Amino acid sequence: MTLIARPGAGVAITSAAVLSLLVGCGLAWLVFSKHLSGQLAFAPYAAVVIIYVVTVVPGLGRSAFPLPLVLAIAILGAFLTLLVGAVLIEMILCHYDPNHCINL
Repeated sequence: MTLIARPGAGVAITSAAVLSLLVGCGLAWLVFSKHLSGQLAFAPYAAVVIIYVVTVVPGLGRSAFPLPLVLAIAILGAFLTLLVGAVLIEMILCHYDPNHCINL
């Protein structure tokens, strides 16, 4: 038996969450390792949101479920992705600058 992911809203939401977390953490590593946090401190968070939205929006119309339900799940997914991304980005910042650590 072969599992095949059909293109749809669920695949778009999942791939958007993973891709946006990878891009956000990579950008956070680049910004904080080069000590550019004064100028570009919010760039990783913006990258997480922008990549999520750009990846999810084209897949919203390709679902068998009603659009309001899919939209609500996409917004909840965006919130959870941003929350996880914020924790990961804060951990990266804490690694490179211990003065900015939050006791999580």
